Amino acid sequence: MFREESLWIKNALQKLKPANEQNEVANIGSSTDHFRKVIQPHIHQNIIDTLLSTGWKVFNVDMKKEPGVDLVADVTKADFAEPFRNRFALTICTNLLEHVEDIKLVTKNLVDITQSGGHLLITVPYKYKIHLDPIDNGFRPTPQQIVDLFKDVAEYIVDSKIIAISDKDQYRIRKSRFPVWGYRERLAYYFGKRHKTSGILFSIKK
Repeated sequence: MFREESLWIKNALQKLKPANEQNEVANIGSSTDHFRKVIQPHIHQNIIDTLLSTGWKVFNVDMKKEPGVDLVADVTKADFAEPFRNRFALTICTNLLEHVEDIKLVTKNLVDITQSGGHLLITVPYKYKIHLDPIDNGFRPTPQQIVDLFKDVAEYIVDSKIIAISDKDQYRIRKSRFPVWGYRERLAYYFGKRHKTSGILFSIKK
């Protein structure tokens, strides 16, 4: 996740207030505690801390049984939602839909675990290279195209944005035996060709 993406998420989440009895959050594809706090510390600082400080109870959900994963489950499986159906008032799914084979199944699972009247926050790369993890299905939507996946249940949009990534460190210089080729990402940055991410926060009604 880009730092600027995490800042947009932080600002979007501050528009929500959990009800006393409906304060559970599912952070889908959360990865580990080490990843969120050490490798990409802006995830914990800008997202997890923001949620905890405003009264939410966060459950980190991942298919890996590792430290920092609260619920071990695979969102790409048909039976994923069974233990969590209608449990969460807020479901977060960032940078994941481009890495699954069956987007329709995953979006159904996200809806199934979210309460009616709850919210979904989703980010997906909009302008970014193919990156295998282990696959990249090429999904590069606008925010509206994301919410269109949920057209049967989406109620209203709280916030949406195409987030341009201006952090120069995200445009790496690589070793290459061909002149200039290793500088192509950094050159693209200076010529205004920036990475972009689509983000959207919306409520659902089932």
